Amino acid sequence: MIGPGTTIRGNIAGDEDLVVEGRVEGAVRLTKDLTVAEGATVEAEVEARAVRVGGRFAGTLDAGDSLVVEAGAVFVGDVKTPRLQIADGAHFKGKVDMDFELPGETKKRDDRRR
Repeated sequence: MIGPGTTIRGNIAGDEDLVVEGRVEGAVRLTKDLTVAEGATVEAEVEARAVRVGGRFAGTLDAGDSLVVEAGAVFVGDVKTPRLQIADGAHFKGKVDMDFELPGETKKRDDRRR
């Protein structure tokens, strides 16, 4: 956890969940989940499994599983994730890439090549 009175500038990498209650500026690479708590700020390029934003986020995000932007949160940036939830009362500005395979899509592509 990064506490409310702490600012980290630089790169963070880890194999555990991370909760930010303070401020992070830089890059974050996690194999697990990131939570940006209410009142926290993350200005970074982020890669994580699942991300929950309750505070402020600015940057780019690659969430392998999901992104949740809670009511009252601010998200500014581009996101790539297969699942996205934006709560009523959240603020979101950016681009969304929800890249996923549709069932049967691979087979259809294979059929066209024949």
